[in-house]
Amino acid sequence: MRKLGFRIAVLALLVVAYIVSRHAAPGATPVPPSNPTANVTISQLAWDTCVAGNPHAGIPVSEYPASFNPDSLVNTPACNAAVLQQINERHRAEGVRPMVLPTDFASLSPSMQLLVVANAERTSRGLPPIAGVVASLNRDSQVAARQGIDPNPSNADGPWTVYDSIWAGGYPSALLADFDWMYNDGWGGNSNSTINLDCPSATAKGCWGHRDAILDDYQLSQGEILVGGAAVVTTGPSSLALPSLAAAFEAVPRASVKIEARIPG
Repeated sequence: MRKLGFRIAVLALLVVAYIVSRHAAPGATPVPPSNPTANVTISQLAWDTCVAGNPHAGIPVSEYPASFNPDSLVNTPACNAAVLQQINERHRAEGVRPMVLPTDFASLSPSMQLLVVANAERTSRGLPPIAGVVASLNRDSQVAARQGIDPNPSNADGPWTVYDSIWAGGYPSALLADFDWMYNDGWGGNSNSTINLDCPSATAKGCWGHRDAILDDYQLSQGEILVGGAAVVTTGPSSLALPSLAAAFEAVPRASVKIEARIPG
């Protein structure tokens, strides 16, 4: 198991930890697309818009209304639009198609939002899409989200050839978590500026591990499909960074799985 992590303070509200792991069956050698040459941090305005919620963007933490729950997901149009704009700036810089979210994105469950965004990152680069959601990966992700760890495979869906999983704690938006997984996961020039703890130098193997987990080329053979599952937890012990978001993906024979839901987009 390969683990990566970071800690970052956001408006003095929380400490965030990330973990990602990869489990590959013998002989499976996924090859993700090339990674960026440098980290990019999301704008403070986008963070503020999502962390404080649209009505309170830019308001100091000490002045938040008593009813504001920093552990909840923020799903306002302003938050989603602000982060999507930042993501698409990165897409333009990489020369890939812009991410287009389904029109009902804001009404989707948080776990489905995670899968929609991951799928959009893949399809905009011409990678095989996630064929659908399977119950066992949802369960794996739920267990992991409650514990603040990366999901581990239950193998209930048959002989997977490649399994990838990711976890994030403290991000109030699926889009915000995606941005740091995808565009801020490499060497930052020094340890204080690097949020990926498994990236101690510019050439370390752990750099861009979260991005690689999302963009694996699963080298699907005939009869295989890519499936996924996710979970988001917004309540838990004080030791758990909330919201806690987890997702898992695996390549499996089509005949061995039951698709519970298709991914919009």
